[in-house]
Amino acid sequence: MQRKSTFKWFAGIMAALYLMTLVFFYELPFGSTIYKDVPSGHYAVYEIEYMYNHGYMKGRDETVWNFYPEAPITRAELVALMLKVNGVKIEELTAPANSEYVDVPTSHWAAAVVAEATKRKQIPFDVQSGFLPDRPVTRGELANGVVQALDIPVNEKTAFPLPDIVGHKYEKAIRSLVANQYAKGNTDGNFKPDDTADRAATAYMFAKALKDLRPDDAKKGAKK
Repeated sequence: MQRKSTFKWFAGIMAALYLMTLVFFYELPFGSTIYKDVPSGHYAVYEIEYMYNHGYMKGRDETVWNFYPEAPITRAELVALMLKVNGVKIEELTAPANSEYVDVPTSHWAAAVVAEATKRKQIPFDVQSGFLPDRPVTRGELANGVVQALDIPVNEKTAFPLPDIVGHKYEKAIRSLVANQYAKGNTDGNFKPDDTADRAATAYMFAKALKDLRPDDAKKGAKK
């Protein structure tokens, strides 16, 4: 009798551990298994998982697994991501003795990142008024960042008119992403290039492009 009880207890523990493994380490069909605030119906659920699996993006909580998909992404965060998708280990970069931008002191967390991005000419926005590292990027700037980071050829033949990007400074970059189905407009037929870009849109655009342009990397990062 005691042996049966011990067996049931052990089987229960193993089942619990198995379920925990599924929840924390695998992508399941009912939504994000990593972030509690990314529901199964979220348009970018699999792209967010992809960016996490490859170590490109992570949550913002130390103890709670939240991605904050609607939170903005800053200029400093965007250029850091542009470097990371190209294999740069940003944690190993060294801050310069003197910063090129007065608003990016050497004490800023992204000082080394900004210096490296500047050296590589990976700055997808206007810096004439300063780098403004903590300013949220726009959807147009994000699109330009994806194009720059992944060296996406210009392709303006989109099936969607996107009237609000005509003549916009980032029109070519936006059309290139939309033409390749790496990005899409809103339900009203506009792209809204000057609206703030959030973390979900960032994950979506980068992951869509990376999966298509670097399919071998997509297989390596899969956790299924």
